[in-house]
Amino acid sequence: MRTHMFAVFMLAWFTGSVAAQCITIPEEKKVIRFDSKLGDVTFAHQKHANLSITKCTTCHHKSQPSDTVMQPCRECHKHNAGDADPPKTKTALHTRCIGCHEYTIASGVPAGPVKKKCKLCHVK
Repeated sequence: MRTHMFAVFMLAWFTGSVAAQCITIPEEKKVIRFDSKLGDVTFAHQKHANLSITKCTTCHHKSQPSDTVMQPCRECHKHNAGDADPPKTKTALHTRCIGCHEYTIASGVPAGPVKKKCKLCHVK
């Protein structure tokens, strides 16, 4: 009985957290598709924005919470000419996405794919 009550409490808490942090993303940005040689990656932007563990600045790290993000990642992450330059888009996304998934899984919460399971994200 206690386990059942705890599960109901956690579900209500998580659902409330998600609803409280629901962010409005423009329709054309709710799902983003990244082209890749290995296969296109479809990113559920709205789904990730609604997670209780995510803030916009987690990924949009150069933006302020009140900013409207207009430019795609590749605008800054174009090339990898030197150490002072931002990493390539591929490197930045792999680091952010896989890193967050690993961190989330390590904390006991289910998350998306991690290393060596490329085809779970990259689909031809």
